[in-house]
Parts: sequence; C-alpha cells; structure tokens
Amino acid sequence: MSEAFKPPPFNYCDYRCDRCDKRETCRVYKDDQERLLDHYRKGEDPYDPKIFMNDLKEIFTKTEKMIHKIAQEQGIDLEGASDEEMPEVDPEEYVIYRLAYQYFKEANVLVKELEHIGIPENLQQDFDDFVWYHTLIAAKTGRLVSGFIDDYLDEDITKLEENGTIGVIRKGIDLSKQALENMLSELPDHLYTIADLTDLLRRIEKQLDVDIRQKV
Repeated sequence: MSEAFKPPPFNYCDYRCDRCDKRETCRVYKDDQERLLDHYRKGEDPYDPKIFMNDLKEIFTKTEKMIHKIAQEQGIDLEGASDEEMPEVDPEEYVIYRLAYQYFKEANVLVKELEHIGIPENLQQDFDDFVWYHTLIAAKTGRLVSGFIDDYLDEDITKLEENGTIGVIRKGIDLSKQALENMLSELPDHLYTIADLTDLLRRIEKQLDVDIRQKV
C-alpha cells in the first residue's frame, strides 16, 4: 500500500466524504471511488441492489483476508481461538456516554420539531451538521467506552483507535456548537433548548479533557 494513504483503523472518520479534507490520503475513499468508476465504465448502476450486495461480498472477503494477515503478523491463532465470550461493556456505567446519550435524546427532539416546522434556507447546512453529528457523537462515544476492556489489540493500535475516536467526537462537538450558535440567531424561540444542548456539548468536551474512563 502506498505510504501516501493512511492505514487502518479509520476511527477518525465521520463518514462525510464530501466535506472531508483527508480524502486524498484515505484508502477507503480511494477504493470506493475506484469501485464506482469501475461500475460506470461497465455501464452498471453501482447502487443496484444486486451489484451492491456483490460488492459487499467482495469487501467482506477482502476484510477477512486482512484480518488473517494481521493475526498472522501478531502471532494470533484464529483457528485455535477460544470460544469464550468477550466481556461486554455497559456504556451506561460511564459518565461520558451518559452525557452523549442525553445530548442525543434532547437533540433528537429538536430535530423532529424543526423538521416539522421547516428550516430557513440559510440554516440548511448548519441544520445538516446538527442532525448528522447528534447521532454520531453518541455512537462514537459508545465505541470509545467499548474499547476500554479490549485486550485483543496491540497497545499501540488500541491507543490509535482511541485517539481517532476522540478526534472525531471533538470534531462533531465543534461543528455542532457552531451550528447551534448559527441556528440560535434565526430561531430565538428555541433559546433555552439550544442553550441546554450547547451546555451538554461543553460537558462532554470537559469530560474528554478530564477523565474519559470516569464511571457513574
């Protein structure tokens, strides 16, 4: 693989390729664009269910080979792996997840309300950011705490995963705060709701700075 492309894991990804400044060095983005181009050259619709499912099968096959390669490099015997279940994490035990999930619930109420009454055209991009990240922040926070007891990965990889996840949570917080600030100027009737949501984002941010592993 070219050194120009970032290696996995891709936990710093927020799945918004159209607005990402790392596309030029992202292997996932490059592979996906090449997949689309290949279908277009063949006169195929890459979003046709049959074609998409076939692509998905190829991706899973490729992923399986990558897993076996990494396991071999790290001396992990997948065939002889224990059937013992991995310990489960209860995300509700962690302060940071509770804050993120509370933000998601309260933000979702506002999302539905604004979708019902309509959004001013000049706020559409801010609203799109708000909608996108109100779910992603909670999801990525859940991913963050689930890695606290993952003893199967190399320590360096685990740290890379954790830092990447924290990075995308912070990005989501920054863009969400900016979106809410812009929305407030046009939606004064929602002052208290927006203020509460902004406060929750700041509390999540503070928890990232202070102690991501703090339990309730």
